[in-house]
Amino acid sequence: MHLDRGKIAVLSMFALAIGAATFAWFWNYRRGERCLAFYGSEAATLIRTAPRVEILEVDPADSLTIARRIDISHAPGLLNARAALLDDASFQWNVQPRPSTTKPTRLLCFANSDREVRLRLNREDQSLEILLDGNSAVLDAKTSAGWQQFLDRYK
Repeated sequence: MHLDRGKIAVLSMFALAIGAATFAWFWNYRRGERCLAFYGSEAATLIRTAPRVEILEVDPADSLTIARRIDISHAPGLLNARAALLDDASFQWNVQPRPSTTKPTRLLCFANSDREVRLRLNREDQSLEILLDGNSAVLDAKTSAGWQQFLDRYK
């Protein structure tokens, strides 16, 4: 069988494209493994794809009472902010969250029609807590500051 240079070039480009796509898939999968273990698959899916995203302002005297809901589902920058919460590099996995002296009065809620996940971001110690199971981790300084700046737009 005789292949001319054009066919070899096309086959080489096709093989290179398959190799690059495989590498990209593997890279993206690996960069969120710890986050997936931290959140669990259902919560991670909601953080990435939930059609409704809200800031919940809770009553400081009673953290179960929601005083106000702010819909940020279509807020500029939300896609990148969501992605940061699912990237392993956004966390300091080797640092344990410190016991906080204050409870933040604003929560993040990612919800679809029948499920939701609520997160508490703490400015004081840069921690993120999943309210359903109490898991918490420390965000890196850049991610924590970025989320605080994002949330401060909606007061």
